Amino acid sequence: MKNIRDRAHARRKKTLAALAASSLVGVALLATPSASANEAADVEAAAAADTDWGNYEKVLLTKDVGEPIDMAVLPDKRVLHTARNGEVRVTDPATGVTKVVSTIDVYANSEDGLQGIALAPDFATSNEVYVVYAPRDADGDGVADTPSGNAPNSLPAGEDESYWDQWVGVNRLAKFTWTGDSLDLASEQPILDIEVQRGQCCHVGADIDFDAEGNLYLSTGDNTPAGTPGASGYAPNNDAPGMNPGFDSRRGAGNTNDLRGKILRIDVKDDIPAGTAPGVGSTYDIPAGNLFAPGTEKTRPEIFVMGVRNPFRIEVDPETNSLTWGDYGPDAGSANPDRGPMGYVEWNAVGLDDPHNSGWPYCHGPNAAYNDWDFETATPGEFFDCAAPQNDSRWNTGLTELPPARAATVHYGDQPGQQPRDEFVSFGAGSGQAPMGGPVYHYDADSTAPGKFPEYWDDKAFFGEFSQDYYAALSVDWSTFEVGEVEDFFPNSAVEAAGMKTHDNPIDLEFGPDGSLYVLEYGDGFFRQNPDSGLYRIDYAEGNKAPQARFTATPGSSSEAPLEVAFDATGSTDPDGDTLTYEWDLDGDGTFDATGAETTHTYTELDVYTARLRVTDESGKFTLTSREISVGNQAPEVTVDFPADGGFFDWGADVPFQVTTQDAEDGAETVCDRVSWSYGLGHDEHAHPEVSGTGCTGVFPTDPNSPEHGAGAHLYGAVVVTYTDGGANGLPPATSEATVQLNPKLQQAEHAVADGVEVVADDAASGGAYVTGLKKGDSVGFTPVNLVGIDSATATVRGKGKLELRWDSPTAKPFATAKVRSGQTWQDLELAFDAPEGTGTLYVTTNGTLDVDAVTMVGEGVGTPPATTENVTGPTGPAELAARTEGEQ
Repeated sequence: MKNIRDRAHARRKKTLAALAASSLVGVALLATPSASANEAADVEAAAAADTDWGNYEKVLLTKDVGEPIDMAVLPDKRVLHTARNGEVRVTDPATGVTKVVSTIDVYANSEDGLQGIALAPDFATSNEVYVVYAPRDADGDGVADTPSGNAPNSLPAGEDESYWDQWVGVNRLAKFTWTGDSLDLASEQPILDIEVQRGQCCHVGADIDFDAEGNLYLSTGDNTPAGTPGASGYAPNNDAPGMNPGFDSRRGAGNTNDLRGKILRIDVKDDIPAGTAPGVGSTYDIPAGNLFAPGTEKTRPEIFVMGVRNPFRIEVDPETNSLTWGDYGPDAGSANPDRGPMGYVEWNAVGLDDPHNSGWPYCHGPNAAYNDWDFETATPGEFFDCAAPQNDSRWNTGLTELPPARAATVHYGDQPGQQPRDEFVSFGAGSGQAPMGGPVYHYDADSTAPGKFPEYWDDKAFFGEFSQDYYAALSVDWSTFEVGEVEDFFPNSAVEAAGMKTHDNPIDLEFGPDGSLYVLEYGDGFFRQNPDSGLYRIDYAEGNKAPQARFTATPGSSSEAPLEVAFDATGSTDPDGDTLTYEWDLDGDGTFDATGAETTHTYTELDVYTARLRVTDESGKFTLTSREISVGNQAPEVTVDFPADGGFFDWGADVPFQVTTQDAEDGAETVCDRVSWSYGLGHDEHAHPEVSGTGCTGVFPTDPNSPEHGAGAHLYGAVVVTYTDGGANGLPPATSEATVQLNPKLQQAEHAVADGVEVVADDAASGGAYVTGLKKGDSVGFTPVNLVGIDSATATVRGKGKLELRWDSPTAKPFATAKVRSGQTWQDLELAFDAPEGTGTLYVTTNGTLDVDAVTMVGEGVGTPPATTENVTGPTGPAELAARTEGEQ
C-alpha cells in the first residue's frame, strides 16, 4: 500500500525553516507594528487559495486496474497496483502505459486473493516489495490446500468437528524482489502466515505499513461473515453446536491467541536464508511494546491491536507517532435492547506506544456493548462488560479475561443525528458506510514538484469513504488524538463542474514522493474491473489545468491482419477551454508518429499493440492515455440468457442460469469449463462474494440467511459471469464478462432513487424507514428491474390519492393503478398488471399525496428450479446448496 519517503528528514527541514522564519518575524515586529496584521492577511489569503477547489485537478493515470485492491507509489512515480485475481500491474504516468507485470497464484474465493502491496523501507537499496495474498498451495506440494468452494453452514450428518479442518488455509505476508520491471516470483520469501477459515466470506484486512524503526504493521480481518445466521446485523458470535466455527468472531478478533481481527507489529529479519519457513525467530522477531509480551500464556506476541473487524486501510505515520485505521462495523440499522447498538463504523488514531483492545466483537463504536446472545436458543444473555470483556466461546484458544475495550476515535452510522460528527454522513451522495483510512500529509518546503499539496494540509489525516464517494481531511491534535475540523476535500460537485471524473468508491489513497495524492477507485459494481474504476492523481494546480485525454478505437480488435483502426480523440477536454494538440504512438514503439484529433492506422501483422495518445494544451501541459489493440484474437461476447438482469427472487431460492457465448475465432460453441461465475450478497455500494463456480448452466444458490446482514440494509444478489476464449493466431486468450443484479421481492422505498420525497427513519417501518411526501410530479424509482414471472405487486402506503406504476419514465403512461383509502394508517395495496418486457426502471408515482414504505413483488420471479443442469462443474457453494446443482465441487 505505502510509498516510502524520508518523511522525518522533510519534517526536520520544515521545522528549521519555521524557526528561522519566526526569528525574522520577531525582528520585523519590532520595526513594523503592522507586520502581524499583514502576515495574518497573507495567511488567510493562502488558506483561501488552498481550499479553492478550482486550484485542484484530478488526472486519470489508467483505467486498466483489474478488480482494484491496493497500490504503492514507486520513487520514480510509477505505481504498482494489485487485483484480487493475483495480477500485479505497473502504471507509468510518464508514458501512459499500464502492464500486467506479474501474476501470483492465489486461492480465489469470496474476498480472498491478492490483497496488499507495500515497498520496504529500504526499497532504494533492497528493491524489496511486500504483498499479502491467499496462496492456493502454501506448502508447495502441488495440491490445493483447501477444497474449492464454500464450507457448509452446519456440520454434515455423521461428521465430527474435525471436518472443519479441511477448510483451514492461510493468508500470507511475503516479500519479493523488484527487478525494475516486475516482481521476481522466484525470489519469494514467506514472512508470516495467518491461519484462516476458508470457504466463507468475509473480512481480510491485509494492509501493510512501517514505522521509523522499520517495524512492519499488518492488518487482518475477523474472517467472519456479515450474514452469520442469527446475527441480524449485530455481533456475529454464533458458536451454537454444529455450526461452522467461521460464524463466531470471538474465535479470531476476540481471541488473544489468534492473529485474525488484529493489527500486528513485527520486525522482519534482515537476512533470511532461502527456503526458511515463516515464523517467530526465523523470519521475524517481536519488537518491544506489543499488547502481550513474548511467552505470555495463550497469547500471540505479534498482536499490537486486537478486537478489530476489518481494518482494510491502516496508516503508520512516524512524524506524528501514530497508527490510524478505518474499521467496518455490522449493519443493524438501529439499536436493539436485546442485542446491542446500531451498526457503526470507525476511524481510529492511537500512538505507536499504545497497544490495546479495540473491542470487537464485544463492544463497538462509542464502546457500546453487545449482548452475549444465545444463538442456539435465540435468547438474550447478559451484555458484555466493555471494561472487562470475557471470551466464553467454545472456539476460544486464548485468554478468557481480555484487556478493556477502547472507544473509537470517531464513529458514525447511516443518517444525520446518529453520531457526534454528522460530517461523515453528509459529505457524500452514496449510501452505507465504508471508511478507508488514508495518509497523513507532510508538507515539504524544499520540494519543487509542481503538483504538491500546499502547507495548509500539513499534518492532516486524509480519509476515503468507499460507499459515499468522498474524500475528507481530518485535523488531529496528535498529542491527544482528538479530531477537530473535518473538511470535505475536493468534493464531487467541484470535480464534476471542472469536467473531471467524479470520485467513485475510493479503495486506496496515498501521497506520492511528489506530494500529490494518488487515489485508486473501485467504481460501481463487484468482483471485476468496473467501468468506473481507475487510478488517478490529484494535484494542486493553481491556474492552468491539464487536459483530459480520451479516445476511442474502432474496431479495437480483429481476427486477422491487416486491420485498419480509426482513432478518435475528440472526446478529450480541457478544463480551461484551451485549444488542444494531439499526438499518437499507434504501434507502441515509443515514437509519436501521427497528429490530429482523428487518425487511422493499419496494422499489417498479428500482435497485441499498445496505442498511446498524448494531449497537450496551449501552455504545454499534457496527459497521456493508452489502450491495447488486438490483431489476431477478438474478445468473446458473453450473454446470460437467464436469469434476467433485475429479476426478482426469494432469499434461499435457487436461481437457474444459462450462459452462451459467441467468439469470432472459436464460434458459438461454448467451452463450459471456461465459464466462471460468482454470486455475492450486494449491500449498498459494496458486495460480499458468497458462491462461485464454473459451467454454462446451473443455479445460483441464494442464502436464506442473507437478511441477517441487518434489518433495513439495502441487499440484493450480485452476479458476475466471465468467459475466456482459447486464444488465436499465437495471441493470448481474451476474457469478457456479463453482470446481473437479482432483486429480493421485498423492495424498500427508502433504497430507491427518489425525486421530491424525503426519507423518514421509523423503527416500525418494514425496513426501519419510509419515504414521505410523494405527490404529483414526484417519483420513487427502482432499477434495474425485470418483471418476468411477476404478475402483481403489493405496496405498503398511506395518504390520499391514486398509486401508479410506470415503466422507464416517471411520465410514461401508468401500466397499473390503485386507489388508496384516505387516512394515516398503513395499508397494503394490491396492483395487478401485465408486466412490461425487458429490463428497465420501475417508477412509483401518485396524483395525490402519499407515504410509501415498501413494494413487494408477487409471482414466481426468476427463482425456479432449472429444467436441466448439464455441463456444470460447480457451484462451489455450501454443501447443502451445492447439492442442488450437478457437478463436482
